[in-house]
Amino acid sequence: MNNISEKQLLKFRDLIFTNCGLWFGDSKLSILANRIRTRMKESGVSDPDEYLRLICSPDDRAEISTLINQVTTNETYFYRSESQIDSFKNIILPKLMEKKVAANDRRIRIWSAGCSSGEEPYTLAICILETIPFHSIWNIEIYATDISTEVLNKASEGRYSRRAIEKLPKEYLAKYFVERDGFHIINNTVKKMVEFDYANLIDAYYESDFDIIFCRNVLIYFKDETKKDIINKFWGSLVDDGYLFLGPTEMIRGLVEGFKMVTLKDSVVFQKQPR
Repeated sequence: MNNISEKQLLKFRDLIFTNCGLWFGDSKLSILANRIRTRMKESGVSDPDEYLRLICSPDDRAEISTLINQVTTNETYFYRSESQIDSFKNIILPKLMEKKVAANDRRIRIWSAGCSSGEEPYTLAICILETIPFHSIWNIEIYATDISTEVLNKASEGRYSRRAIEKLPKEYLAKYFVERDGFHIINNTVKKMVEFDYANLIDAYYESDFDIIFCRNVLIYFKDETKKDIINKFWGSLVDDGYLFLGPTEMIRGLVEGFKMVTLKDSVVFQKQPR
């Protein structure tokens, strides 16, 4: 296969950025090149220029979607960033439940943006089942979105390898999964709590009235101006005093007003404030 020149690689990068907002900085260009080569080999195209013409074709958008699936990093697992999950389960959920009960409001809405293959929203569902008594009388919505149709299909299937469940507390594994053919299948009690959908954060319609938004380890793939736009939309999607969870190393100071950084034990969460 012909090597991808720097000029060609930059064209690929700009095309991906235009289509979905994902930005590969100079330090990540080698990763991008390897993933493009993998997809070219799968599609039977050896010439980078020919492949560029293929994904630019206005008559067939399937290949650019497939390439985006290929270049998106989707490695995740249950109970990722344990301190954040514990803060969600042991601090924020009880506080939110108390507030809702006082207001005679039994609805909780959570958005897992960039949900990948489903480990995060299913983890949140398990935490809710473990924390909220008589959860059946509540209207609990977990909306989970991703730009990759491939991982959304995996998420809907709810079938996971041993590696994906290594960090999950053993009692949860026994309670919410069945083992079959070497894989762990999540049960229907958890599954029916999560709605999966395709969404591109740069041009998606943002729903409103979310109590909590999780968008962890997603914004690192966007330029600052795109991050600012997305975070502004998150602000509009959250209820007053709602919470935004980002990845442990992701910070939004200087990007947008309207969020207060709150430290909860060993984790940080951003709370919506009036502007």
